[in-house]
Amino acid sequence: MKRTVILIDGQNLYYNLKELGLIESRIKWNELFQSIIEKNEDELIRTYWFRPQKILDTYFTEYNIRNQIFYKKHNTYYESFRNKTTGIPSDVNEKVNVEVKEVLQWINDQKIRFSKIEYNYDQIVLNNNDIEIVKTGIVKIDPYLKIYLGEKGVDISLAVKMISLSVENRCDKIILISGDYDYAEAVKYVKDHMKKIHIVKIHKGYPPKNKSVSRDLAVLADKVIPLYESEIKEKFLIQE
Repeated sequence: MKRTVILIDGQNLYYNLKELGLIESRIKWNELFQSIIEKNEDELIRTYWFRPQKILDTYFTEYNIRNQIFYKKHNTYYESFRNKTTGIPSDVNEKVNVEVKEVLQWINDQKIRFSKIEYNYDQIVLNNNDIEIVKTGIVKIDPYLKIYLGEKGVDISLAVKMISLSVENRCDKIILISGDYDYAEAVKYVKDHMKKIHIVKIHKGYPPKNKSVSRDLAVLADKVIPLYESEIKEKFLIQE
């Protein structure tokens, strides 16, 4: 039996499922994972599901937020603010106070939302076998524009795991659920150490369309495993 490990790029999977109108907590992961391994040949040892550890809010202290707002929106009074001198009109101070409060509130709301998402992933672990959520890296935000800027460090950790699994001979096959070409060098390294690497390709609609996997990455894989929207919805959804 081939010792098999599944590695999931959480952000990549999230957006693929979102394209299908699905969320992770609605999927029967035990059954889905068993469907993508080769029966009577593979033994699924563990699934490592990579996602960010926290929202990066270190720099967004009240003082730094106020500093940014003065600099970007009330530059005329920026030096007065920096030097703590008089001369800032009361209405400007009031506007800045309101904006600072809004920014801080938005950050707090996102941290609460992040905690709720963490709870949902904990439930996935409790409801399925042999899944480990690997919390690493950060989520970058712009609280002034109230937008997410993406994750940092998660893909590096996943690539390092791929390499360590192959070097330490802890598995015979890796199934990667991600289509990001950034993993290309790690995929090559795994193959150079005589480990099999399969990539899951999620297809949307009919006729099936796929944008989730880089063509160049797919070419590198030993095998591409197709997973269709109809298949997921017919076989692997938790009935409410």
